[in-house]
Amino acid sequence: MQNQKIIIGIGGNIKSEDGTHSINIASKAISYFKDYSINVTDQSSWYETEPIPKSVQPNFFNCIIFANTILSEIDVLRSLHEIEYKLGRRRRVVNEARVIDLDLIDYSNKVLTSNDVIIPHPRAHQRRFVMEPLAELNQNWVHPILKMNVLEILKNLNNQNVRIINQNKF
Repeated sequence: MQNQKIIIGIGGNIKSEDGTHSINIASKAISYFKDYSINVTDQSSWYETEPIPKSVQPNFFNCIIFANTILSEIDVLRSLHEIEYKLGRRRRVVNEARVIDLDLIDYSNKVLTSNDVIIPHPRAHQRRFVMEPLAELNQNWVHPILKMNVLEILKNLNNQNVRIINQNKF
């Protein structure tokens, strides 16, 4: 398989059992990508965001990475889930607080819906914490279904608070 361009969302909002902050855990996730044939080419700044749906959970820390891979869509998703597990995430309840969250946002601008994977991510366009860092990296990115670029999408997301917290990429 030839190289595919992918977009991955990284986030988390609770500390790990050893007290490591979610940003540090997310940083570790990027180092795992090398073991899974996922090569990071760019990374956004870190953003602090309120949980969606709104709740009493702690705020999230999020960033977006661009990467290349030779893996299939389902193999990327499986790799992300395996990395989450290694970093302490246990999927128990939908929208629960989590130490790490890795989402496959886009896979070479493909549209795919199956029981195993949905591409593009079905709610990415509804989340400022995805679109804002994505726009930081590529203002020309076009949603493969909506046919709108990221800046047009952002115009419709004015009810979500997002605050850039770190412009230093790791």
